[in-house]
Amino acid sequence: MLLPLRLATYRLAPNGPSRLGMIYIRLLLWGLRIKVYADGPLASEGLIIANHISWTDILILGSCQQAAFVAKSEVRGWPLLGLLARMHGTLFVQREGRGSAQRQVAALAAVLARGPVILFPEGTTGNGAQVLPFRPTLFAAAAGRTVQPVAIIYRPRNRKWAPGERAAFAWDGDKPFWPHLLTIAAAGPVDCRIVTHRPIRTASADRKELAAACHRIVCDAHANATSNEDRD
Repeated sequence: MLLPLRLATYRLAPNGPSRLGMIYIRLLLWGLRIKVYADGPLASEGLIIANHISWTDILILGSCQQAAFVAKSEVRGWPLLGLLARMHGTLFVQREGRGSAQRQVAALAAVLARGPVILFPEGTTGNGAQVLPFRPTLFAAAAGRTVQPVAIIYRPRNRKWAPGERAAFAWDGDKPFWPHLLTIAAAGPVDCRIVTHRPIRTASADRKELAAACHRIVCDAHANATSNEDRD
């Protein structure tokens, strides 16, 4: 029902995220019964990095800030997600090939010059129980700008995860999309907490050091949030 509305929005603003796009994403989250709680605002400039659990992360962060995304090139052809990604001003990167890293960094730097960009530096999705290592390559594009670490934590509303339920909610990319969409819809009301950290200035930061520092921040925030859940 909502896709034609977003297609109309895309025709009005095809070159990047829009306010109407954010409204559309919030309607999708409402339909999936996912409620977002952010500890603070997402940065209005620079690079925003977050752990990656599911395709719903794109909706979560896209509902909070008019920012472009970075995604692997295969996402362009995925059902529904590819269309939504293109509509939201996503930068698709080709990981393989000679000189691809330099091209990715240059392309991301150009997008950052126009506004905030959201990156999932794990390069894949995790199971929601832990944060995977961050790939440092694209952090080089943030030289002279800010990087804001953000942690994403999902939790069923008013209860704990049942055994195996957290892993089922996460999406590893090998799961077929449509069955996983039904899994998300059947999970019942879910709360998503966004733990935001103050943006980090990158004037003299090495990309590997910056990636490691951001990873520590996200891991600590994720561990604190999940341990608090276990005590509830």
